Amino acid sequence: MTPAPSTCPLTVYWDDRFLDYNFGPDHLFLQANRHLSVRLLESASFFSAPGPHLPRRVDTVEVASDEELLRFHERPFLESVRSAGRSPHPVLLDRGDTPGFPGCHEATARIVEATLVGLGEVLSSRGHHAFNPAGGFHHAEPARARGFCIYNDVALAIKSALDGPFHLSRVAYVDIDAHHGDGVMYGFYDDGRVLDIDFHQDGRTLFPGTGFVYETGEGDGKGLKVNVPLPPGAGDTAFLPLFDRVVPPLLREFKPELIVLQTGVDAHAGDPLSHLQFTPAAYDHAITTLHELSHELCGGRLLETGGGGYLASSVSRTLARAAGILAGRRFGTSDRDPTPKDWREEFERRTGDLAPQTWGEVPPVYPFSGNKEYGERILSALSDELGRGRTRKF
Repeated sequence: MTPAPSTCPLTVYWDDRFLDYNFGPDHLFLQANRHLSVRLLESASFFSAPGPHLPRRVDTVEVASDEELLRFHERPFLESVRSAGRSPHPVLLDRGDTPGFPGCHEATARIVEATLVGLGEVLSSRGHHAFNPAGGFHHAEPARARGFCIYNDVALAIKSALDGPFHLSRVAYVDIDAHHGDGVMYGFYDDGRVLDIDFHQDGRTLFPGTGFVYETGEGDGKGLKVNVPLPPGAGDTAFLPLFDRVVPPLLREFKPELIVLQTGVDAHAGDPLSHLQFTPAAYDHAITTLHELSHELCGGRLLETGGGGYLASSVSRTLARAAGILAGRRFGTSDRDPTPKDWREEFERRTGDLAPQTWGEVPPVYPFSGNKEYGERILSALSDELGRGRTRKF
């Protein structure tokens, strides 16, 4: 694998108005946890450390236009979201998980715009990476909100890369959120220009109940939708061998012109909404691998977003570490290095919880049996479903 440069130009998008994406104090999805990742970067002098490529933060982002949103979403849906944002009474945008709130159209469209502006920067400057920790709304469908996601910024970025001003021919989308990225997969299910690789907890045990090995696309997209469901309890020893045996060969075969990564942190050990047990090492390895593959295959064209994640301590540090990997700036020399004192104080003030003392501490990880056996079954099923037969197994 081609190593990534020791340092890379990176832009992180965070406008404090992203906090307006707010379902209320009792809702599990909190943009405040993503904000803590940016505050951690700032406390660690990430944007001011000396080096040939100084990471940059963009702190002012406008609202995506209807023209941009309509590349994936339908106009009546946009109007229904606007109406919900003006309603004096609570309005549900789906069956209950995704309520409307004042200004919900503008709040969501601003986060979409950050992902789209980041896309433009990635595609306009060779070797430049972009990261929107507030994005990753992979459940939203063209005509409805779903799973805490109102507009689908990652699907819109893929659509814009393919059908917008850049007219790419091949985009690879990799999703490591605990929940299957159904809005993206079904949105491009018959599109042969999109390779979609999705690692997630088995849909028989977790929302949205999709993402099975046999869902491989149709028409031109047949064989390009790759689902790797993991059983409850699976952690690094189950995930990492599968990632290494599936992702690099598929990306090298597909030869993408752009890689889009959705970094859901709800697969992290201790997350209250899933039963996976990834540690920081799993996230670091996956992001590092995709970073290197982006330089090997597509001139460093890598766009990364956040995603799910409902434990402030893991969301904040995982997304901060992700930015460090993209920029080639690791934090400290080991996972035992302390987090900045001023950030810990801010974390406790904002969350009311004890702050993580180090960059790598994790909640307890419980034993999981059957890693190798389960992994081999999944790889065999993938080989069969993707039509690789006996001559081209993973």
